[in-house]
Amino acid sequence: MPCLSAFVAFTLLYYLSCLLSFSFGMLPGMVSPLWPPAALAVCAILRLGYRIAPGVLIGAILSTVLSSGIPLISSLAIGIGATLEACTVVYLIDRFYPSRRGFIHQGPIFRFVGIAVLCSVIGATFGTAAMSIAYPEQSGAPDQAALTWLTWLMGNATGMIVGVPLLMSLNFARGQSWPRLKLLEAGLFLALLLTATQIAFAGLLPFKPIVYLPIPFLLWAAFRFNFASVNWTTAIICAAAAWHTADGLSPFVNPDVATSLMLLMVYICVIGTTGLALSSLVYRHAAVEKALRAERDSLEQRVRERTDALMEDIEARKHVERELAQSESELSEAQSLAQIGSWNWNLETNEFTWSDELYRLYKVSKNLFPSTLDNVRQLIHPDDREAMGRAIAACRDTGQPFYLEYRIIPPGGSVRNVAGRGQLQKDENGRAVKMFGTVQDITHIKEAEVSLREAEERYRTVVELSPDAILAQQDGRFVLANQAAVCLFGASHASQIIGRSLYEFLLPQFHDAVRQRIEHVQEGEAVGPAELGIRRLDGVAVDLELNSSVFMYRGRPASLFIARDITERKRTAQQMAYLAHYDSLTGLPNRILLYQRLEHALSIAERPGRSVEVLFLDLDRFKLINDTLGHAAGDLVLKEAARRLENILRESDTVARLGGDEFVVLVENVDEPHRGNVIAEKILSAFRPPLVIGNETLVMSTSIGISSYPSDGTDVETLLKHADTAMYQAKQVGRNNYRYYSPEMNRHAEERIAMETALSRAIENNELFILYQPKMDVMSNRISGMEALLRWNHPVFGAVPPQRFIRLAEEVGLIHSIGYWAIRNACRQNREWQRINPARMKVAVNLSARQLGDDKLIDNITNILAETMLEARYLELEIAESAVMADPDKAIAVLNALRDIGVSVAIDDFGAGYSSLAYLKQFPIRAVKIDQSFVQGVPFSRSDAAITKAIINLAHSLECSVIAEGAETQQQFDFLRDNDCDSVQGFFFSEPVSAEHFTDLLRVQANLHIH
Repeated sequence: MPCLSAFVAFTLLYYLSCLLSFSFGMLPGMVSPLWPPAALAVCAILRLGYRIAPGVLIGAILSTVLSSGIPLISSLAIGIGATLEACTVVYLIDRFYPSRRGFIHQGPIFRFVGIAVLCSVIGATFGTAAMSIAYPEQSGAPDQAALTWLTWLMGNATGMIVGVPLLMSLNFARGQSWPRLKLLEAGLFLALLLTATQIAFAGLLPFKPIVYLPIPFLLWAAFRFNFASVNWTTAIICAAAAWHTADGLSPFVNPDVATSLMLLMVYICVIGTTGLALSSLVYRHAAVEKALRAERDSLEQRVRERTDALMEDIEARKHVERELAQSESELSEAQSLAQIGSWNWNLETNEFTWSDELYRLYKVSKNLFPSTLDNVRQLIHPDDREAMGRAIAACRDTGQPFYLEYRIIPPGGSVRNVAGRGQLQKDENGRAVKMFGTVQDITHIKEAEVSLREAEERYRTVVELSPDAILAQQDGRFVLANQAAVCLFGASHASQIIGRSLYEFLLPQFHDAVRQRIEHVQEGEAVGPAELGIRRLDGVAVDLELNSSVFMYRGRPASLFIARDITERKRTAQQMAYLAHYDSLTGLPNRILLYQRLEHALSIAERPGRSVEVLFLDLDRFKLINDTLGHAAGDLVLKEAARRLENILRESDTVARLGGDEFVVLVENVDEPHRGNVIAEKILSAFRPPLVIGNETLVMSTSIGISSYPSDGTDVETLLKHADTAMYQAKQVGRNNYRYYSPEMNRHAEERIAMETALSRAIENNELFILYQPKMDVMSNRISGMEALLRWNHPVFGAVPPQRFIRLAEEVGLIHSIGYWAIRNACRQNREWQRINPARMKVAVNLSARQLGDDKLIDNITNILAETMLEARYLELEIAESAVMADPDKAIAVLNALRDIGVSVAIDDFGAGYSSLAYLKQFPIRAVKIDQSFVQGVPFSRSDAAITKAIINLAHSLECSVIAEGAETQQQFDFLRDNDCDSVQGFFFSEPVSAEHFTDLLRVQANLHIH
C-alpha cells in the first residue's frame, strides 16, 4: 500500500507539473522552452527507483490527452519518450557518479549538463514525431519540425539543468535553521529578486541587456545563503524569463519565433549553467569547510588527549611525591608519638646520623650539634657511660644486639630515662660496616612504675580498711582476706581463713549455686550480687550479700569476693514482708493478699457447679467510737472484730481488712447458691455480744453486702464493687443486716454518674481549691514544709470528701487534669511565698496511681515547673505504697526520672499498704510518711509503737527522712521526737488552712504554739 500511494501521488504530481509547464509553450501544441516535469521524473526515479517510471508514462499521457486533445497514439509516443529520457538520465548518473546523493557536485558540472542534453534528444525525437503525427499541417515542414525538435530538446535539457539541482537541494536544506536576521535578509532578497525579474522580463525597459539584472542575485544567494538558495534563485529567474517570453513581454520576443526561442533558451542555459556552477561551488566550499572543521576537531581532540595524558603523568608523579612525603611524615609522627629516635653509625667513616626525633629527645639543635661519638657520650649520665661503652663493645665483638636502659642529661634539662637498642650490620665478607639502633624516652614509664607501686600500697590499705569483707580465692583456697573478712567469719586472725575453701563456710544448700556462679564469672559473664548463708567459725549462721568477679592476683587469675553481712537487713525485710501482706493492727490479710486469694479462688471456681461468694463488711457507727472514745478504742474494736470473724470461719475461708473499718470475707468452694447468707447470719450473731473497753460497754454491729460468682461478676474488682454496693444498701435499710447484690441497686450508680458529670466541670466552675497543712521540723520547731490538700465544694453535693472524689476521678480518667491542676497551683503558690518570705520550703502534692502511670508525667511536671518558675527541689510528690507497687518496675523508672529533674519523692501512708522491700530499696525516695493509723496509737499501743520505731529505723537506714502524719496529742509528738522522727504533721499543730492563712503562719511562725 505505501508503494501504491507513492506511485499515485507521483503520477498526479507529474500530471500537474505538465499542466503548469504548458503555460511556457510558444509553439503549436505542447512545445515549451522550459520543461520542469523532466527534472521531476529524474528525481523521482533517483529517489524511488525505476518502479516509479510508469508514473511518468501515465502522467504524460493524461496531460496530453486531457489538456491538448492530442490523439492517444501521439500521447503514448510522448509518454514513452519522456519515460525513456528519465530512465536514461538515471542510468548514466549511476554509470558516471559514485552515488546518487549529491551526484551533481561529485564531478565536473558539465558532465551532468552533457547527460541532460544527450538524453533530451530521446524526448525531443519522440515528441517531435508525435507532434508531426498530431499536427501534420503545422509541423510537416522540415524547418518547422527542426525548430520543434530543437525547442523540445532545449526545453527538456534546461528543465533538468535547472530543476534537478533544485529538487535535490530540498533534501540537503532540510533541518537547517537561520537566525532572525538571516530570515529578514532572506525576505528582503526574495522581494528584490521578484522585483528585478519583473523589471528585466516584463518589458518595462526596452533595452535587452536588462535581462542580466537578476544575475547578481545568484552571487548574493551563493555567498550569503546556501546552494539550495542558488538553485531556487536560478529556477525563479528562468521561470520568469520563460513566462514573460511566452506572454510576449520579455526582451527576447521577436517577430521570428525561432529567434525568440533561440534567445530564451540560450539565456536559460547560461543562467542554469551559471547557477549550477555557483551551487556546486557553494556545496564544495561547505564540504571543504566541514572537512576542515572535522580536521580541526580531530586535532583538538588529539591535543586534549595528549594534554590529559600529560596531566595524568604529572598527577601520578605528584601522587608518588605526596605518598613519599606522607610516608616520611608518618614515620616522623610515629617516632614523635612513641618518643623513639633512630641513629646510624658508619663504622668505616665514623659518621653519625640522627633522626629528627632523636634531636628533639636529646633537646639539641640539628644545625648546632655535631652528632659525633664524643658529643653523644657527653649527653649520657656520667654513671651510665661505662655501661654504654661495654654494651657497644660487646655488640661489635659478638655481633649480638644490645638493650640498655640508661640516663641522659639534655642541655639545660632534667635527667631523663631512656632505653637504647643497637644492632651490628656486616658486609658480605663478614666485616662490620655499620651499627644502627633506636633510643626511646621511658621517663614516663619509669614514673608510672613508681606510681603503680604507690597505688598498690594505697589499694592494699583501702582493702584492709574496707568495712566489707574482701577475699581472694585461687585453686579453690583463700589466698587473701582483709580484717573485715576475719571478723565476718568469726576468726581472730587471717591465718584461720587463708588456705581454706569458701565451701567450708557455706551452708550446704548454697553449694551448687555458688559453684555455678564461680563458673559464670570465670567465663567472663556478668553476674549480680547473690544472697547466701554461711556458718562462722563460732557456729553462728549469718546471711551474706556476695559480689564476685575475676581479677589477676600475683600474675594468676583469681576469684574476688566482696561480702557484706545482711542478717539484720533480712530480718527487717521479713518483718516488712509481713507488713506488706498482713494488716499490722489486726494481723489479718491486707488488700494485696486478699486480691491474690480471690484471683486464685475465681480460677478454681471456673469449674462447672462451683461458686465463690464475697462478703463486704463495714462496722456500724465506727467513726462515732473513734470520735468519742479515741483511736485507741477504735483499734480495740477492729482487733475484736477480726478475732470474732476468724473464730467463726472455716480454715478455707479468708477474712481480710481492706482499711479503716472495712473487712472482706471470701467464701470458697460454695456448691449451692446463696450460701453466703448462712455465713452472714453467723457474723451478725458473732457481733451481738457487747465489747467492754475500760468502763465502757460497746455494742458492735456490722452491715454486710454479698456478691456471688459468676452471677454478680467474674473478676475481683467487679465482685468487690458489687458487694460494696450491696453493703451500702444494707446500711440504708437500718444497719446490722446483710443484703445480696441485685441489679436494682442502681441509685448509687446514678449518684455516681451525677458526680462524674459535676467533677468533669469542677475546674471550669472554680469548685476545686487547695488547703495547706504545715510540716513541723522536730529539731527546730519551725515550719519545714507544707502539704497541698485538694478539696471540692459542690453547690449540690456540698463538701465532697477527698477519698471519694479522688477515687472517682481515677476511675473515670479525670485524675490527670485535676492532679496537674493541683500541682500547678501548689507550685505557683509556693513560688509566691518565696517572693515574700526568705524561707525556702518544699510543697508536697499527692500523686495518684493513674498519674504515676502517665507516660507524659515527666514532661508535664517539667513544663509546670518552667511555667511557675519554681525550682524542682522545692516540689515533693507524695505517692502511696499501693501506687508504686502496682507496677514496681515502671515505678522505679518514673521515680528515677523525677529524681533526675530534681523533684523529690515521698512514700505516703507507709506501713498501711503492701510494699515489697525487694523493690522498696530500689526506689529513689527521699522521705517516708508514717501512716496516721500507727501515729494515733502511740505511745500507748505497744504494737503501734514498735511498728513506728521500726519504720523510722528502716527509713533512716535507707537514708530517707521520716514524716509522721496525724499527730494530735503532746504524747504522740514527744514519742516521735524521742525516736528521731524528722518532721511531724497533724491537727496538734494546725489543721489544713487556706493559702492566705498559711501566709500568716509563715509570718508569725516564730510565735507558733509548740508544746
